Amino acid sequence: MVYRFRFLFYGILAFIFLMTFALFFSLFSDKGDPISYGSNKRDLNGIFTLFEGKIYAMVPSNGYYELSDANPDSFQTFQDTYQDSHIGFDDRHVYAGNIIMKGLDPKKLKSLGNNYYSDGETTYHCARNSENNDNLSVVGFIIGKMGQSLGLSGKPQNYWYPFVEMPGGKIYQSKSGFALAVNESTAFFRGIEMKNANPSAIRPIKTHYRDGDVRESDIYFTDGKNVYFQNSLLPVQYNETIQQIDVEGDIPSRSAFLIDSKNGMVYVNGIPFDDSKAPYRMLGMNLKHAYQVLFVSKEGLYFYNTETEKAERAGDNPFADNQFQEIAPDVFTSGNKVYFLKAEEYWRRNRGLQSRTTLLLQLEGVQASDFKKISHPDSYKGSIWQAGNRYFYFDGLGSSQLIPSAVYEIKDMPTVKFMADAGSLSTDAIRNLIRDNKITAPEGETILKAVTESDHAWYQSYWMIPVAVVLVYVISFLFRNVKVHPFFIKDGYLIINNLLFKKYPIGDIDKVVFSCVKTNSRVGGYSGKMQMVQKNGKRSRNFLFSSRLTLVSESESKILSYIRELQKELRSHGIDSELI
Repeated sequence: MVYRFRFLFYGILAFIFLMTFALFFSLFSDKGDPISYGSNKRDLNGIFTLFEGKIYAMVPSNGYYELSDANPDSFQTFQDTYQDSHIGFDDRHVYAGNIIMKGLDPKKLKSLGNNYYSDGETTYHCARNSENNDNLSVVGFIIGKMGQSLGLSGKPQNYWYPFVEMPGGKIYQSKSGFALAVNESTAFFRGIEMKNANPSAIRPIKTHYRDGDVRESDIYFTDGKNVYFQNSLLPVQYNETIQQIDVEGDIPSRSAFLIDSKNGMVYVNGIPFDDSKAPYRMLGMNLKHAYQVLFVSKEGLYFYNTETEKAERAGDNPFADNQFQEIAPDVFTSGNKVYFLKAEEYWRRNRGLQSRTTLLLQLEGVQASDFKKISHPDSYKGSIWQAGNRYFYFDGLGSSQLIPSAVYEIKDMPTVKFMADAGSLSTDAIRNLIRDNKITAPEGETILKAVTESDHAWYQSYWMIPVAVVLVYVISFLFRNVKVHPFFIKDGYLIINNLLFKKYPIGDIDKVVFSCVKTNSRVGGYSGKMQMVQKNGKRSRNFLFSSRLTLVSESESKILSYIRELQKELRSHGIDSELI
């Protein structure tokens, strides 16, 4: 059966080889951008460029693309506005970077603000920053790269300035707030409808910062009744306590936290915490020694896992009567106990980051009432505290400065005096004290851990390996009695039954030599071996075979019995053989 379709099989193998070669050729022969640094070009506005009589658009993360339909003589951009610099137009088309926004009349084009563009009939929203093009798959990008390298197509585009065409026949105007626009009946965020929103009242929610600064949110909005994350309606009624919180620190600030103090609820990137565990209270806003933002509930401490995109429980609530106070960045007291945060990362060689963890520890051997601050609070980003005859450094720099613990114990009095009298210590000086063991992370009982496992999607496919092994064994078991001869006779030829299907004319064969060889010395496994000896004295290479489809070792007796069957078949076609 396989022999009949051998040419199709060869064609598939050739196609795979050519595709693999083309892929490597495309990856290692990048033609680069047509415009390079120092080229004789005329920059139009930072995005669009005139080069050798053609208009090109810069798309961050992808480079330059030619606007093949653009008329360089009539091409224009919005002048003196960074926000609209990715929009260009000539006498025929309007471009978002290098892509035409169809239906817009360039002669009537106006910028409405907030990246909305209209000619009075057709309206678009077009984002200012380039984003990943979800319409182009990984396979599509690879094929595009190969086409580019072979000169069959242009450069593939996996980044673009995303745009959305708005419902037609409406008059739009932008509203105060990022990417907001309205018509007479509907509000929009980035061109997508905000359902049930009052267009006359839609506005950003306030974002509060630790230093007291207040700004408008870019992603949370309200119309005085409803609350929205971007264009998604949240399950909460607006009240004056609702605010976005800007969390300091390195990793936590990448998520957007909305706090509803009236109901004690938390929303992260629009995802609500479990309302049955409310009310929640944020442990602290510094979190420079944390990779997760912790929220305190009577039921426990909770955090938002950025990988699972869910609120998860880190552990029990250790605070007496659910009361605690932050006395220094990431250092807390409750009752007469002292708690502090510590950030940890776990890396594996050749596999990268595996997890990030925030630990809440209880400081051992001291009580909260023992502490008093002995350094001026503004001397540097940290403070010195005394508890009896022990001295501590409460850090204000954080894990992003390679100082993972909020608390360090100072080991000797000279170091205490040096730190207290220094007036100002650099970050390097603090790190050097830690490196020289002048200050060390103190003993502490770990109360709880908040852990976020890193997403290694490509490692997740490893489950396919054991599945494939099991599948092979299952197939082998089902076909355990199926024999595939090492040769077959057809049209006067002895044909070797492998991928090459080597043919030997029967009239040219002197004899076929068989032998039984040991292939697995540990378990006594054997295989058969055959070789064609031609009448002109030439010998073929040796071909190994088994008596049946199997992954287990075969005994010598089975192989010998199978060789006798093969010899009988050869005799029926007039071919001599011998077993050595």
